[in-house]
Amino acid sequence: MPHPRIGLPVAVALLFTAIVPAPLRPGTPGPGAKPVYGLDVAPDAPELRRVPALRARLRSTPHAYFRFVNCRFAALVCPRFEDVVLPAVTLHGDAHLEQYAVTDIGRGLDDFDDSSTGQAMLDLVRFGASIRLAARERGWEGDADRLWSRFWNGYELALRDPRTEAPEPRFVRRLRAGFSRDRLALLAQAEAFIESLPEPPPLLKEPTRTETIALLARNSGLPVSFFRVKKAGVLHLGIGSAAEEKYLFRVDGETTADDDDVILEFKAVRDLRAIPCIRVDPGPTRIVVGQSDLAYQPYRYAGAVHAAGLDFWVHAWPVNYAELRIEKLRSPDELSEVVYDAGVQLGRGHPKRWSESEAERLRRQLVQGLPKDRINEAAIELAAETVKAWERFRAVTSP
Repeated sequence: MPHPRIGLPVAVALLFTAIVPAPLRPGTPGPGAKPVYGLDVAPDAPELRRVPALRARLRSTPHAYFRFVNCRFAALVCPRFEDVVLPAVTLHGDAHLEQYAVTDIGRGLDDFDDSSTGQAMLDLVRFGASIRLAARERGWEGDADRLWSRFWNGYELALRDPRTEAPEPRFVRRLRAGFSRDRLALLAQAEAFIESLPEPPPLLKEPTRTETIALLARNSGLPVSFFRVKKAGVLHLGIGSAAEEKYLFRVDGETTADDDDVILEFKAVRDLRAIPCIRVDPGPTRIVVGQSDLAYQPYRYAGAVHAAGLDFWVHAWPVNYAELRIEKLRSPDELSEVVYDAGVQLGRGHPKRWSESEAERLRRQLVQGLPKDRINEAAIELAAETVKAWERFRAVTSP
């Protein structure tokens, strides 16, 4: 189910100041940060108890299951490349085909909740496995090697020349052709995702809600009236993030008129310290950096707040948004255009640095040092392991 999240260009992005707890040393296990082993999900996992509908989503396809086990998947990638010594890059953290999204003004890999700093192999293996699983799902397995090569070509070309731009995929034009121009209807559609609970969670209770709105206004420089809440509630969309604490706020925007309202999503920042080969700074800084470095169009009203004892990543939803769905792809050639575009996006974003000379040096190191064949082999093997884990999950769960 689509949930809009790509924002506007940097020129109109606003960054809310983060208020974060005292820092922890990277890699130090925090509360609940337990090591993860293998790709198997227990049928009575806490996430499945909190969101019962998630069980059916995981049972549906290997790729849906793959979306849920990102941290487990990353923990299996890490030891495979312990001998590869390369500088760290800005990671998307959960690069896969169904993270590719389209809005009125933008396209590309979206959802930077798992962004961090680490080895490029983590993103490349994960996207490569996503290609394999998508090809399997659509019966295009004979095209999987060609699709992988197309993705890698885009990535490597962008490393060699960061000015590289991929042509807009036909898939993008097809989705945009179906977008509505009725902003009021689109806002109502977005508001329909807001769920009310009999007992409001802490963020929605007073005085926490009022304090949070005041904090957003102060940190953004916008008037408190901009954030006057018309409706607020919980959000349960997604697969990998379905069990995470998320909220939607419909706020007034620049005027009291309904047609310029803004939909803000508040998403609790995940603890990624169970992944052994990444650097995770405390608070939401990693997400702010990830979307800034990697997104073709950074988020609108992007930033963070600390409220109700948690760090929240905050950003506005665009009114027109659609995510790629594997079952909607019409041909391997249509998929090839998308994977090339995603490769270019990662190739441009991974080595971004404040210093252009440092970025150029990093690009050269990646071109020369990335073990392409080993990355491809890992993607093939871990895609196969994902299918086996999915089959075991289906065997011990009911629809």
